[in-house]
Amino acid sequence: MHVPVPQSARRASAAVLASLTLVAVGAPAASAAPEIGFETLTPVCSPALPVPHPGCAQGLSYRGAPLPSGTPNQLVELSGADRFATAVQIAEHGFPEADVAVLVSGEDRHLVDALATAPLARSLAAPVLLSTRDSVPAATAAYLQEHAVSSVLLVGGRNALGEELVGDLHDLGVADVARVAGGDRYATSRAVAALVPGAEHGWAASGEDAHLVDALAAAGPAARLAEPLVLVADDDPIPAGEALAARGVTSTTVAGGPTAVFPEALAPLPAPRRAEGVDRYGTAAALAQEGVDRGLPATDLLLAPGVSGHLVDALAAGPLGRATLLVGDEQSSFDVVEAWFDTYGAGRTTAVGAVRVEGGES
Repeated sequence: MHVPVPQSARRASAAVLASLTLVAVGAPAASAAPEIGFETLTPVCSPALPVPHPGCAQGLSYRGAPLPSGTPNQLVELSGADRFATAVQIAEHGFPEADVAVLVSGEDRHLVDALATAPLARSLAAPVLLSTRDSVPAATAAYLQEHAVSSVLLVGGRNALGEELVGDLHDLGVADVARVAGGDRYATSRAVAALVPGAEHGWAASGEDAHLVDALAAAGPAARLAEPLVLVADDDPIPAGEALAARGVTSTTVAGGPTAVFPEALAPLPAPRRAEGVDRYGTAAALAQEGVDRGLPATDLLLAPGVSGHLVDALAAGPLGRATLLVGDEQSSFDVVEAWFDTYGAGRTTAVGAVRVEGGES
């Protein structure tokens, strides 16, 4: 994946990782000043949670990610030796004081089970960490122990996260473990949304394998705006609409065009409006713009892989709550990122997982 910017660097040799030159529009490149301050994350304790939350019991708030310093061309790269370690790097950046964690499958075939978790995780001041079905990876285990995480919420059924994990988590010092799951991917997303605080606006995306990336792009804005995200089944969309309405939602951003979410599936959703592009990269940009229009900072941008085999990095980054663009090998991916910087300039850009950024100041 290569994303050369600006126009003078439009071509690059084929490789696995993305390349991006950060240049602030209308300003010279500058060294990033020290980060000033941090986000304050206060867990929302209603609806009632299936695990105890020390922050709820004790009225605690938690230190979150560093705030952008305002200096142009800041670059944050969050990547580990594998997907599990990358998720931990994201957690250390965004949730350095967590008492609670959300654990999801890090295996590609079960990625869909956790697509709707970002708003819930952020509402709990909790990172999304990755596991295999049968054991807790070393990087995940180290985070849980080093942060003395007391409660873990498993999202997904036993085919995704086996029952053996409960004992492993207790051995790591986790006192309370609970599971959120439904009979299928759509029901799981609704079960997760039922734990998200009420909101007037919601997000909906396809749960079909060919369009999972749209939900990943929607996750960051939905998380920052504290709004539920559900998956829509084209052949049975009524439950998704009912789940959003139950959270108080009166308007819905729908991720993707009619090939992703059928026109017939829109009717049950509260006041639906599509955010779509000509491909996954354009759709991600439309979703990011929707987030910006509704309050997200345009210059605090997250770049995540948009190609199969690396989508899981975007899953773990959703709870950071940032406008998200997807990176791939296609020219349209390059064009979307270039257009964003042409429009908004470069403030803090966070590259996760397989995305590599060249030329920025870190």
